[in-house]
Amino acid sequence: MRIHGRFHMARSLSNLFQNPSANIMSDIGKNAALMTDVINLSIGDPDMITPEPILNAANDALTAGKTHYTASDGDPEYLDAIINFYQKSFNLTYAKENVRATVGAGHATFLAFGAILNPDDEVIIFSPYFSPYEVQIEAHHAKVVVVNCTAENNFQPTKEDIAAAITDKTKAILVNTPNNPTGAVYDQETLQALADLAKEHDIYLLADEVYWPFVYGDNDFIPLESLAPEHTLVAGSLSKVFAMTGFRIGYLIGPADVIAAAGLLNEGIDFSAPSVSQAAGAYGLQHIDEITPALKAQFGERLEYVTTELNKLPWLKILPVAGSIYLFADISATGMDDVAFSNYLLEKAGVLVIPGQAFGEAGKGYIRIAVTQDMATLEKAVVAFSKLSL
Repeated sequence: MRIHGRFHMARSLSNLFQNPSANIMSDIGKNAALMTDVINLSIGDPDMITPEPILNAANDALTAGKTHYTASDGDPEYLDAIINFYQKSFNLTYAKENVRATVGAGHATFLAFGAILNPDDEVIIFSPYFSPYEVQIEAHHAKVVVVNCTAENNFQPTKEDIAAAITDKTKAILVNTPNNPTGAVYDQETLQALADLAKEHDIYLLADEVYWPFVYGDNDFIPLESLAPEHTLVAGSLSKVFAMTGFRIGYLIGPADVIAAAGLLNEGIDFSAPSVSQAAGAYGLQHIDEITPALKAQFGERLEYVTTELNKLPWLKILPVAGSIYLFADISATGMDDVAFSNYLLEKAGVLVIPGQAFGEAGKGYIRIAVTQDMATLEKAVVAFSKLSL
């Protein structure tokens, strides 16, 4: 990407994007835009409307005049709701100085990286991974160190592989469980290994816990911060928990000094998260036991249905559902790579998914399927898959 004339891109940004790798979704997206009646299973935006009680709370906040800035770190009611939720749900105790409101989890991870990273620091991430992590780390002039995970280990890293990746430049390890895109839910052994290594090497753990309620079968969500509280930063979001992606509301939790540093950085970004979104989020957290189980059940039904039906196809394999709102399907038996298959699926079946290599090297040979459409649409998608000539 080159900008000519007297206007020039910042050198750091230019270096980051001067020779970008091919956007493997670009052609697929362009083709999808030219088609009608595409079944879009590519995006992690739930089809459900935000539950009515949360919408009512947002309306009440607007009527009450909550249309102004809140305090930079967040409205006290919202911060209290986060603190009380973690105490009640996970027996974790935080003070307001440990929490700040953010504009979603992506904002939280960006602030966390800005608060802890220096140029040439290293951050370990596990592939397959949510691709914005890489961009954010490199934007802070740090280095991404990738540890590949495999289906044989349920897409969880081993302690040996993590330890081998740690150097004297390692500043943090990013942990996403339940995982996007694989649906993996890290078990006690994996999380304890991460906690032990963080303590041994005095490094941060940045826990992306966006999908924490969506855990199925015999799996349990274990908050990483319960195992290494002094070393863990938590990036949270209410987007999926309450099907309120457009509200753009999340939070960052961590040691007081890191939260304070994140606050200083945020002063030059957006000052405060949206007031009405904080009010809606506070209500949701205060009534989470009344709201989220229904959403979890819906996603669970969808995940189970699509997994069962697509596993009947001889050329596709999906591991048993563990968590998140995604399925990571092995399509290597088709003889096509994941990009070619995704194009074929779009062209022949009208179904849009994301190729696995969009999530890093370890995603090759897989596709990510988001169950963010209603059951009728998912049934159409299953029929479309089954009609493919492979």
